[in-house]
Amino acid sequence: MRLDTLLPRPLSPETGPESPSLANCLLAGIHLDRKRARALGWRGILPSHQGHPAWTFRVAGSPHVYGLVFLKEHTDKTFLYGTFNAHVFPRAEDAVLDSFPLQALALAMKPEYESMLRNLSLHAPALAPFCMGTLRITAALDGSGLSVALSAPARYRRISTDGIAVRLDGTASRQWLVPPGGVEHDVPAFRLLLRMFTTLSATMASLFAEDPLLSLRMVPQCGNSVTNCGQKAWILSLHAELGTTPPPSSVSRQSTPPVFPAMTAGGKPLRRLPAQRHATTPAQNDTLPVLHILTGFLGAGKTTFLRRWLDYLNGREQFAAVIQNELGPIGLDAACTKGETHVEALNEGCVCCSLADSLRPGLQRLLKAAPAGQVILETTGVANPANVLESVKELSDLVRPGLVITIVDALAWEHTDSVVRAAQIEQADVTVVNKADAVSEARLEEVMAEVRCRNAKAVILPATHGNIAFAHLDALHSAWLDKQGGPPSHSPRLRPVKNLHHPDHTDEEFSSLCVILPQPVSMKDIQDMIRSAGPGLCRAKGIVNLNERGNVIPTVVQYAAGQLRFEEVPDDAAERSLVFIGTRLSSVCTPS
Repeated sequence: MRLDTLLPRPLSPETGPESPSLANCLLAGIHLDRKRARALGWRGILPSHQGHPAWTFRVAGSPHVYGLVFLKEHTDKTFLYGTFNAHVFPRAEDAVLDSFPLQALALAMKPEYESMLRNLSLHAPALAPFCMGTLRITAALDGSGLSVALSAPARYRRISTDGIAVRLDGTASRQWLVPPGGVEHDVPAFRLLLRMFTTLSATMASLFAEDPLLSLRMVPQCGNSVTNCGQKAWILSLHAELGTTPPPSSVSRQSTPPVFPAMTAGGKPLRRLPAQRHATTPAQNDTLPVLHILTGFLGAGKTTFLRRWLDYLNGREQFAAVIQNELGPIGLDAACTKGETHVEALNEGCVCCSLADSLRPGLQRLLKAAPAGQVILETTGVANPANVLESVKELSDLVRPGLVITIVDALAWEHTDSVVRAAQIEQADVTVVNKADAVSEARLEEVMAEVRCRNAKAVILPATHGNIAFAHLDALHSAWLDKQGGPPSHSPRLRPVKNLHHPDHTDEEFSSLCVILPQPVSMKDIQDMIRSAGPGLCRAKGIVNLNERGNVIPTVVQYAAGQLRFEEVPDDAAERSLVFIGTRLSSVCTPS
């Protein structure tokens, strides 16, 4: 292993500390490859360098935020030694805080606790009660090797000889928080830091494509740093070292890499990193794009939500591809979505039934044309996601399972009673209650409560014009992967014996009717067409040449929940037509 794999320049500690640069390459550098970082167990990192260089981050398998703060660096003729304070920051509601020092508990209760963590560099002295150990980075000055070591007490324990008491308000009496001779704090420090060290060591091994040589050693230590009663406590030290490859040809071939000081002391060799749950390199499946399913009843606002989501992803260079499915022969939603995003349209059918066999070739065409980290499948408004999930199971060689997101129309909630809509809500991982601004706060709460009764496992988010905090979707997907291997929608479910098939739109006799309109039409013409379609009409959409006061303007027509809207055309190349979707549709009267 050569250090230039990590830091593409020679070490020069004479000009300033190099340890922060090495730490930053290990912590932040791996995040340039997001798939690889996730496979290794990283779940986000935030550098803060206003004071001493510092980082806060999360790793898989732990609910805590970890922090590293650069402390000091020194060198000898062969090595550079950098020392960092290692912090563990539990959530304010986490029971493990009860074992922390009282100062830490008081800090965690403050409203500014989270903002202090985000600026660890500035607040490191105040957050010292959360420091549970030290991390040391040792690097060979000739660039031939690297070692990281974690040292922390097995139990960070303190006995309060005099006890700790508080005086009750207005009285002379005191209440003991810690009685004399009682335990003030007793933190399993090494165990809490182990997940952080494991992820960091696995990252080091991954970056250098080598397996680290590990050593675990236990050094007895006593004194007030661990206890104040003269008892012995164990300081555990865990080392991961890379340094077996000789230096480049510019150095004598007879020279051998230096022996790292961490390995000269006795220790128990380990075959693998303790507590490691993630691979040092991504599994083949981890390199596949994630397939999210976007569903929702007719007119709920799926395409508007999708466009907002794509804007968010593209703005963060998390490029996604889209498969859009429409019942009619004209792909209006695909025309409204195109831009930076590659869109594959599957029209004249539904992926939950008649077009299920078309999903694989459509997905293959899409991935060939536009490699992406995420694929979003927007279904028709009458698709049952349970049926779509059955088809997705056959695509495990192309994509990984993602979220099922259902859009609900708050405005049309009481006007729509459909078996398919109920199935969409029951299958969702995330339910977005759209058009929240169109109803009162009380009505919105009622709708969200009814949605929650139908699916208690789903996360429910209100939205206005399809907007939500889209970063929440990534966080939810990551959390479900860590806890249960995937979102709830992909967990096996038992169906009632009397209903062995998932309902779809054919059960409710939904159908579509497309009317080609090459000639200009007026608003009254469109209103007459909608009225003539009959009471079973749920949705109408399309692009027409609208004749308004003698001016012919290409216009998007949107009809849902009894409301007719006209929008600007994003792509003027689409064919002029209207698609009507509903049950028992009548023959639509076309303008003469």
